[in-house]
Amino acid sequence: MTRYFHPQSAESTRNRSANPGSIGGGLAFVLAAMGLLVAISYPLAVAAVVVAVAAAALVFRLGAPALARELHGRMTELEVPGIGTVQIRVDAR
Repeated sequence: MTRYFHPQSAESTRNRSANPGSIGGGLAFVLAAMGLLVAISYPLAVAAVVVAVAAAALVFRLGAPALARELHGRMTELEVPGIGTVQIRVDAR
């Protein structure tokens, strides 16, 4: 059996290229699968991390405006080497 060279088929194989999004999508899938396996393996640890992150977000969301109201109108000066004195003032929206 003899195989014949077809220039069109050789040209079409040369111009093939991978989709650049496929590598990122594949990596995201692998990381998500690993995260799911960790979550299944250590449910209490994952629950503790989720609760801690949610609590930190709540404290920041409630505490940042209160801190800005408390510091409203205060001004402080900082000495920055090579630049000079910088004045910082906190204003609430």
